[in-house]
Amino acid sequence: MERFPSLLLFSLLLACLQTALAIVQSPPYMVKQPPNTELLFKVKTREDENDKPFIIECEAEGEPYPQYRWQKNGKDFNWQVYDNRITQQPGRGSLVITNPQAEDTGGKLFNWRQLEGDYTCFATNEWGTAASNTVFVRQSTLNSFKEEPPRTLSVEEGNPIKLPCEAPAGWPKPSVYWMIQNTNGALKTINSSRLTVDPEGNLWFSNVTRNDASNEFFYACSAASYFRNEYKLGNRVVLQVSQSGSSAGLQNKVKPTKQYVTRKNTIAYRGESARMWCIFGGTPLPETRWTKRGGALPQGRTNYDNYGKTLVIEHVDYDDEGDYTCEASNGVGIAQSYSIQLVVYAAPYFTKEPQSQTAAEGEDVMFECEAAGFPSPRIVWVHNGVALDKDKFNDNPRRIITSNSIIIKNLTKLDTGNYGCNATAQASGRYVYKDVFVNVLALPPEITEAPQSMLRTVTGSTITLTCETFGAPKPIVKWFHGTDELTGNRFNVTNDGSLIISDVKYIDDGHYLCNATNKFGYATAKGSLIVKEHTRITGSPQPYEVEADDTATFRCNAVTDPDLDLTINWLKDGRRIDFETEPRFIQTNDNSLTITKTTELDSGAYTCQALTELDEDHASASLIVQDVPNPPNLLWIECNYQDADVVWEPRGDNRAPILSYKIQYNTSFIPDTWETATDLAHNTATSFKVSMSPWTNYTFRVIARNKVGDSLPSGHSKVCLTPEDVPYKNPDNVVGKGTAPNNLVIYWTRMPQIEHNAPKFKYRVYWRREDNPQWQIEDIADWRQKELLVPNQPKFTKYRIKVVAHNQRGEANVAAEEVVGYSGEAEPGEAPGNFSLKEVIGPRSALVSWDPVNPASINGHFKGYKILTWTASTGEENQREIIMRSDSTQSLVRSFKPYAVNYARVLAFNGAYNGPASNTIVIATPEGKPGPTETLECYPMGSSALLLEWVPPEEVNGVLTGYRIYYAKVDGTAVGALLEREPSIRNNMTTKAKLAGLKPHSKYRVTIRATTNAGEGMPYYTDCDTNPQTNEPPSMPRFKYTHLSTDNGTPPRVKVTWQPFVDGNPGSHFYVQYRKQIETEWAKSDEQLNENYVVVQGLDPGHVYEFRVIAVDGIYETASTIQDIVTYARLPSAENRGGTVVASSGWFIGMLLALVLLFGICVVVCLIKRNRGGKYAVQAQEVAHGRGHEYEEGGFMEYTQPLDGELRKPSQISRDMHLPPESDTESIADYADGTDAERFEEDGSFIGLYGGATGKKPKQSSERVRGRMGGWPAASPTAAATLAGRQSTAVTDSGLAAKSSGSATFV
Repeated sequence: MERFPSLLLFSLLLACLQTALAIVQSPPYMVKQPPNTELLFKVKTREDENDKPFIIECEAEGEPYPQYRWQKNGKDFNWQVYDNRITQQPGRGSLVITNPQAEDTGGKLFNWRQLEGDYTCFATNEWGTAASNTVFVRQSTLNSFKEEPPRTLSVEEGNPIKLPCEAPAGWPKPSVYWMIQNTNGALKTINSSRLTVDPEGNLWFSNVTRNDASNEFFYACSAASYFRNEYKLGNRVVLQVSQSGSSAGLQNKVKPTKQYVTRKNTIAYRGESARMWCIFGGTPLPETRWTKRGGALPQGRTNYDNYGKTLVIEHVDYDDEGDYTCEASNGVGIAQSYSIQLVVYAAPYFTKEPQSQTAAEGEDVMFECEAAGFPSPRIVWVHNGVALDKDKFNDNPRRIITSNSIIIKNLTKLDTGNYGCNATAQASGRYVYKDVFVNVLALPPEITEAPQSMLRTVTGSTITLTCETFGAPKPIVKWFHGTDELTGNRFNVTNDGSLIISDVKYIDDGHYLCNATNKFGYATAKGSLIVKEHTRITGSPQPYEVEADDTATFRCNAVTDPDLDLTINWLKDGRRIDFETEPRFIQTNDNSLTITKTTELDSGAYTCQALTELDEDHASASLIVQDVPNPPNLLWIECNYQDADVVWEPRGDNRAPILSYKIQYNTSFIPDTWETATDLAHNTATSFKVSMSPWTNYTFRVIARNKVGDSLPSGHSKVCLTPEDVPYKNPDNVVGKGTAPNNLVIYWTRMPQIEHNAPKFKYRVYWRREDNPQWQIEDIADWRQKELLVPNQPKFTKYRIKVVAHNQRGEANVAAEEVVGYSGEAEPGEAPGNFSLKEVIGPRSALVSWDPVNPASINGHFKGYKILTWTASTGEENQREIIMRSDSTQSLVRSFKPYAVNYARVLAFNGAYNGPASNTIVIATPEGKPGPTETLECYPMGSSALLLEWVPPEEVNGVLTGYRIYYAKVDGTAVGALLEREPSIRNNMTTKAKLAGLKPHSKYRVTIRATTNAGEGMPYYTDCDTNPQTNEPPSMPRFKYTHLSTDNGTPPRVKVTWQPFVDGNPGSHFYVQYRKQIETEWAKSDEQLNENYVVVQGLDPGHVYEFRVIAVDGIYETASTIQDIVTYARLPSAENRGGTVVASSGWFIGMLLALVLLFGICVVVCLIKRNRGGKYAVQAQEVAHGRGHEYEEGGFMEYTQPLDGELRKPSQISRDMHLPPESDTESIADYADGTDAERFEEDGSFIGLYGGATGKKPKQSSERVRGRMGGWPAASPTAAATLAGRQSTAVTDSGLAAKSSGSATFV
């Protein structure tokens, strides 16, 4: 227990020793210090003011903690003698002056107690002394103006003048400007391009106007101290302005006069602003332009103050040295110029600063200090606050001092201390100072900042692994990746021990070791690096150029590592776009940037930023929004006797270069209308001379134009008034002609007021007959009048006419042109004779001739002959006119109607009337070629056929004989070879046709020409598309057949006509298969492309054949149901056909008996109804009960009525049994013609149904489709049974066996 206190004491001593070792010695170094220029303070001037304390900063760090002392003007400063008005902040060296007084500036106390002076702070500990900047402490002051009454100055209007200001003294130098002080003391500022205050405070008027005269106010000079926040007023001036001798209030014109300029040689300091002044007076106000000899003004750093009279260059650099010239011009006299040579000085600045260093004993250290400036600064080294003179004795032989370095070799502990570098410009007294230290220690390595345990980066980047060390000697740092030491190439170890890896790759991923070593030991630290794929933009935005109000869109795409979250941001000119405050800017879901309703301010660089937490990529594109130019600035107008000089300046082209300027004017005659003097003023022009008419008030304005459009106009100018003069022209377009046979009307174009040139304007009209030298004269006082009627004149007489302009100054100064006119014309008195037909040349043309009329009978200007033609169908009131020259006696007329009886006659005419007509002749024209069809429509059938439908031509020009159809394949814009549809159409009633054999899903140009005996007419074409190839077979077709005549021993022939199923896929073309019942192989007819029938020949008589129709669409085929057809060596006679086929049939006799019974019942019912006085409308009653069907007359029963369960009328049944005329060339056109109601002919042609009256593919209801049993009416029970299914054969009287097979016809 007795040993416990000893053990506790030992532990405390050990802890204190460790704490002492952890605290490293250090010489002092400044962390806060005063500025190196001056420090201002204020002294209160009134008892009611608060104290104005201020602080002179000084704070340092070091180990041990430093002590502070101050020097003033190079001598020790004992601040304690100032009682409690100066204190030092605890723990710091900063001085606090709480109550500066007037005596502190040298008022009542001795000089050594004055507060103003140069102050330097020193911080000292056992290892050295650090010195601060030296600051000049100075009181701010502002004196008052000398008390004096206002001065009165007089000046003539239009002249320049100077108002001097004797500004009071003060520090800093007060800012001087002028104000207007009302008699009640109120103040307002002066802002005018004509008034400028120079740097010395004088107010310059470039020119004086009568509005500048002092009217219950003074011009007062004001001196302001912004530091003191106060100003003084004085030097009040009363300005009297006398009017000039010019009339109409015009000012005197004064050429540019130099008022104030900066001295020829001026100095500006690098990094500061340079201001050069050129104040010129004159009337009009001179315009000042600045140039630099041998180059352009500094780009982006040049500004203008005082309306261009002051050139300001910001952040002056050495390149800005040179001669600057200002040129002042106002259009009066010669432009004045003045040159200023700018010399650029530079306050001293470090180009290489010394750095504090920590080293071990035995090492060498070097402090380097380099400074620049103009004039060149002088460098002085300071050691522990005392200047070192390298030329004097050096108390340390191991220390080598040069002008820009200090080297200390073989350091010892005693070399620890502070060194300072002071670079001073002797001429200006400006300086820079840096205080550093050398600290001699003996410490093992210590890693003060270890690398991160897990640092992430991306490929291609540069990354720094931190490993900051401390030790003496300075540790040597090595880095290891795994077991590999990293040196050279992409790896660089910095002075503080950190590792910089350039162009990071995936192989750099892993663990890293930092090893720091010196002679006293080593230290290590570990970290790791994770490498991800770098982010990159794959689709960059592209430059955009739009006009204002258009929309601009930038697109951007980027990719990154899958483990990173990608964000796309948009920036404009480097600043991120805030889409919430910019509603016109929209970032869409695909990260595109859309800017709506663009303005010129939207122009700039737009950057797409692809951002992750590790890296970013960006791509930029420029947007140029072009708008109309800004309105030009109209500077002045110089009014001359007959013209005016318009002077302007551009105000920006809004990114579309100005192409030209438009100069406009208006006058008091048309004040609301602006006329254009020129719109082709050159884009570099700034003035234009405009001619003016006498006796007119002119106002001018200027408009700039670029490719976007015209700018808004500039402000309008003052008014230019021109003197009176005689007219400069006479009325234009003078014409004399009569409106009736007994008058003469003189016309002219009235002259606008701007051409009158003086008051009391009038027209003086002169006229005389050609054979009379005496002029008739009449004055017209109303300038708006533009004609004069002279009555009671002989018909069609020649006159001489002129119109002269007059005003109160006299008649026009140019002679009026005489023109020839005529009094009114009368009707021609003679008809052309012997009008006759000489020859008919063609369907529309014929040669006619006539005898000329006597020119004297025309009674006017002989304009020529008119040939009038018409036909009986058009009527005489719709006759055509053909104009012929007056010397014509025959004409080839080409406007007759072909294939018609035309009528014609001829007459002469003058400028006002037609003469009497000649005899009428008759011209019978031959047949001509027809015009184009009215329309041509096409509808696809299957995948390789088209149904065509057209309207016949309106102009047949003869007897229509048919049509020819041509077609060509269209591929893009190329049209293939022209092919003709075969056969041509020879039926003039045909309006539909089928065109097959085409390619599926293709475009064809189909052309149709009507024909007459004269040939083919004009073409009409349309482009049609075939359907794509279907993947389904065509629908099942239906067909009927007709026995054709077998006279003269020819083999039996059967005509098969088919009907496609148009509600489905009808197929593109068809063919027929047939065989004897006893055979197994089918024979095949040719494939029929354009017709809907085929004639099967070469059959053997007396046999039963099976027939079917095959519908084809591409590779698909569909067969119809099979029908049995009996062939005959000789067709039965009509009598036998009637008795054997129909009359002897039991079903026919039964049907007749049923019809007789039904007819008897109907007669009885009708008689009963009639006896009751009622009317019995069967169809109406049926319709009323929903059982009736109304159908168009002329329709086809098998396509217009359901078939199932309904009986055909007897007339329809017998009509089906009629034999048509014998024809084996019957075409599809024979069954396709007729009205729209007649959709099918007797052979069941399908084209009318397929095309329809509306030009659309018709659609049938499901009831109608189901009602077609095989497509033909069930005319008898036998036929119905046959259509429902093929039944057993029936033997006729002739002994031939035949199967019932639907509808059959014998021809």
